[in-house]
Amino acid sequence: MADGKALVLAAFGARGTGKTAWVKQQITALKPSRLLIWDFKHDPALDGVGKPFTSLGAAILELKKPAFKVRYLVDHGRDFHAQFELFCLAAWESGCLLMFVDELPEVTKANKAPPAWRRCVNIGRDYRDSKGVRKWLSIIGAGQRTKECDKSFIGNADVIHTGRLTNPTDAKELAQFLGCDPRTLLTLADLHWIERRVGQMEPTTGKLTFSGKKATPAAPAKPPLRKRP
Repeated sequence: MADGKALVLAAFGARGTGKTAWVKQQITALKPSRLLIWDFKHDPALDGVGKPFTSLGAAILELKKPAFKVRYLVDHGRDFHAQFELFCLAAWESGCLLMFVDELPEVTKANKAPPAWRRCVNIGRDYRDSKGVRKWLSIIGAGQRTKECDKSFIGNADVIHTGRLTNPTDAKELAQFLGCDPRTLLTLADLHWIERRVGQMEPTTGKLTFSGKKATPAAPAKPPLRKRP
């Protein structure tokens, strides 16, 4: 986008449809110098995307650096909702970063969003932190079912992207955002996608393509993140 504003990208799709591969393509295209990832399931597909941390405290300390690529591996032996709240608070205070939350339905619900996450989504595009410093957040959120994700996130998305959905209710709901036939979302082949960007009248379609071991964008390059002040 011409104004270089911070972005919110929403990615949906059933298992095996290429959702994570698409997110990795966006991260590669955006080239963030400051990247923070919430890796709920310790996804092998995210290996090599950021430095892994099993300690949330250590991960948060890393955010004090001018540049970082942090991937927090959620501790399933502790309250992960409390962990997510701290994760989002840390993202807010650090600011000027790309934040990727995988498996979003594990920490949000359709009618309930954790306070710190809601703040990041609703006013993180351009804000001042507790010290009055102007900051911004770009956010990518991914999940299998739209019905299980908070509606504020979907409503704030600059890009809504999806592979095949398996639940007719999800397909009907997301089709309203995309402007397409719900049946199309239920019959997409693996790696095929539909997405709509803010300001577009019609959705676009495509298929994920790969070159060797590295994914290459199947759509035009995404706009760059805004530079850190």
